[in-house]
Amino acid sequence: MSIKQFNGEWVCKEDRVLFRFNTSEDQEFSFWLTRFVLKGLIQGAQHVTMQALEQMHTPQVAQVMQTFQQASVTQQLNFEEDFQPAKEKPMGDSPLLVTGLHLNHEGERVSLKFDLDTGKAVHVEMNPTVLQVMLALLDKLQANANWGVGLTEVEALSPSVAHASASTLMH
Repeated sequence: MSIKQFNGEWVCKEDRVLFRFNTSEDQEFSFWLTRFVLKGLIQGAQHVTMQALEQMHTPQVAQVMQTFQQASVTQQLNFEEDFQPAKEKPMGDSPLLVTGLHLNHEGERVSLKFDLDTGKAVHVEMNPTVLQVMLALLDKLQANANWGVGLTEVEALSPSVAHASASTLMH
């Protein structure tokens, strides 16, 4: 299944992001993303992108390239285009709550699996450019929600803060 178009909005009443996408197979999927899940998706996607770039470049060059690529994609996006609903909704009309994510980079493709509160999962594959488009949209949505988990906030975290464990004590 390949993604054709993304759509999303922060729903204040739910304090969640409604994230939708349609596919080239004319299917539409609709999910609720919590702050925690969205933060994990942004961090995971950046990590996967860095790993791919570090296979060809030094970590420092990879970081600069990732930042440049993401900025370039963000500047070229059209947030005004209307979302085209698909004919089929294999998971139903109502958005499903995402409870977990799995991201992998396999060759020229990125694999993303959404674990749902129903016990089911949705698996999609995309190229790295499509992943960056998705990240730009999610970054804009988290900014609308004022969640502070976007691309710039994640990049600003030191490695020790970005990977703090649940046992970390704070005063």
